[in-house]
Amino acid sequence: MSYREIVPQAALSAVVDRFWLRSREQGRSGASGVLPPRYVLPDGCIDLLIGLDTRTVQVVGTMTSALALRGPAPALAAVRFRPGAAAAVLGVSARELTDRRVPLEEVGAGWCSPGVLEAESPLEVVRGLEASLLRRLSLLPARAAAARVAHVVRACFGPRPPTVAALAREVGWSRQRLTRVLVDEVGLGAKELLRVGRLQRAVAELQRWPGVSLAETALGLGYFDQAHMCRDFRELVGVSPKLVRGSPLTIFPIRSLLSGS
Repeated sequence: MSYREIVPQAALSAVVDRFWLRSREQGRSGASGVLPPRYVLPDGCIDLLIGLDTRTVQVVGTMTSALALRGPAPALAAVRFRPGAAAAVLGVSARELTDRRVPLEEVGAGWCSPGVLEAESPLEVVRGLEASLLRRLSLLPARAAAARVAHVVRACFGPRPPTVAALAREVGWSRQRLTRVLVDEVGLGAKELLRVGRLQRAVAELQRWPGVSLAETALGLGYFDQAHMCRDFRELVGVSPKLVRGSPLTIFPIRSLLSGS
């Protein structure tokens, strides 16, 4: 299996984190011949997936816990929207998609050109998606809350995330309004988005610095202690931090969100 990310052009950078391509994965030979599970971590993003074999289009909503994928992976072309950006493009509240995978037709497929599914190569599929999104954005009105939502997302995935109360003060909203807007735009409330951002950074730190103790890593990331970090990993990923540290090929963070690029 190969995986490739494509940086969107500047006109889409506020909406699209990355386009990505994945080739079909075959079963492995060996004692068991079974592929290890691959964990897709919650990342605050909504993805649009095109099956390159089936030519079907699905929308995967924001996840509240990791998805364990078993068996050979299908070939896909996809767009990963930035947290808070997909709802306006798709014309649906993000809360309606949380922890769901639905056909694009259920949320409105008129903006996606039929030619996307007819493209001959995976890269042409991505370029077709890119062109469709550019046309879609040219027709959408500016969202009053967009800049504040983007600020909150950057803060939640940043190296020193604030509290929910501090976030609300920074954007000039009450805590209740902050959570209500984020649930509609991102699919997660403020507390949940902060937790997901910390998880993503924790996975990156664990894999980047394998010699650092779990206790030291936990404290550096803002967890109360190692037990707190382990509990978060059990609830959000279903495995221990130690297993995540040793599985960089099957469990990985979305580094572009952490860097803000």
